[in-house]
Order: sequence, then C-alpha cells, then structure tokens
Amino acid sequence: MRRLVLGLLLTVCCSLGCRTEYREDLDYSYDVRQTWTVDELAFGEIVQFESVFWEADDTISLRKEIVDNTIAAGRDVLEIGTGTGLISILCLQNDAKRVVATDINPAAAACAKYNAAMLAPDDELDVRLVSQQSPGAFAVIRSDEKFDLIISNPPWEDGSINQPLDHAFYDPGFALMDSLLDGLPEHLKPGGKCLLAYGHVPAIKRLQSEAAKRKLTLKILDDRDLDLLSTDFLPGMLVEIKTPLTK
Repeated sequence: MRRLVLGLLLTVCCSLGCRTEYREDLDYSYDVRQTWTVDELAFGEIVQFESVFWEADDTISLRKEIVDNTIAAGRDVLEIGTGTGLISILCLQNDAKRVVATDINPAAAACAKYNAAMLAPDDELDVRLVSQQSPGAFAVIRSDEKFDLIISNPPWEDGSINQPLDHAFYDPGFALMDSLLDGLPEHLKPGGKCLLAYGHVPAIKRLQSEAAKRKLTLKILDDRDLDLLSTDFLPGMLVEIKTPLTK
C-alpha cells in the first residue's frame, strides 16, 4: 500500500509539473482520498490524505481576504488547525513573510507538509503537530512568538472525539475556542487581528459572548443576519477579533 500511495502522489505531482523526487521529510504512508482544484491557488491541486477534513465552502471569505485583499502579504501568520494546508499555502503564495501551521491530527500535519512542498516549494511552511495531551490553541507556540495575523477554520460544535477526523468537527466544551481567545493578547502583535471562519450559529453567539468577557473587539465580516440563518450554514461566516492596543 505504501508504494501505491507514493506512486499516486508522484503521478499527481507529475501532472502538475512539480517536483517528484522522494523526500525524507515528507510522510508517504497515508492513503490519498482525492485531489482538489481550488480557484485561488496560483497553480496545482490540493491533495487530501485519508482522515483529513475538507470543505471548501467553509473558507470562501477567508480565501478572498488572502488573495484579493492581500491580508497576509509581508506578515507573520499563524493558522490553527491547518487540515490540508490550503489556507497556509495561499498565504505563502500571496507573499506572507512567515507562516506557522498547526494541527492535532497527524494525517493533517503530514498532508499540509506534502501540499506545501508541492505548491509553495520556494517557501517554508512551519507545520507543528499538537499533542493529544496538550491540545490548546497555542500549545506548540512559544511564549515569545507573536503574529500579525492568526487565522483558523476551527471545529464548530461541542462534541466528543472518537477518531482523528472528529477534531475537525468537534470542540469538546469549546476548550479550543476558549484557549484561542485567552491566548490572543499574548500572541497577536499590536494592531494584529484574528480571523475565524464559523458556520454554526450557536458557536458564533458563544464566541461573541466570550470575546466580550475578555474585552476583545469582535466584528462579523458578513452581511447575513445571524438570527435568520439555519443552525449550520455554508459558506462559513468570517469573524474578526482584535485585542486592545493598550492594556
């Protein structure tokens, strides 16, 4: 199976005109579920490994901000929960200064590394695997690391984790949301911002409440009325959070 997977990856890569040599820093042990063409990519396709989440409609507005409004250009970027690595790769393709991408799913970390090697070969994506024993939003971020832009399409619902893919859907007790909000004052540079993509009304309302408790400024970057939407909806809604400039 390992040889079959490697062969498929190299076939996909050859069709895209990218590098085909075997690399010791990439993990070829996962099955490939499918490949995706994404309009915003400068070239190539996204490869989706087994048990890695993919839903392009979650991040339409976020991708527009990165590509059309160049929000990542020249900036230090952190993506929490990178999945296939698409959003981080778009940041690199659109002139981000530095990008760190984290995920708690080992398959996702491997998938993001692979896609970055193929689609942003001249840049380095710093992919970090989050431990199951320490799953906070900033668990693998040093206390002195600060970013101009923090982005995430986090899990939307409270629920139990039974398999790696569940991390993309469920945030038990909304612990990830809370740890993300708690860590923003420490890890956002002055004037920086956090952009979160949510498509779940209860989660967005909870986010509004919890941000207010922490004296964080929250703005919904969407014209839709939250009270008129279904509980779950697509495309996802982009939410901007900023910290006070002065403490």
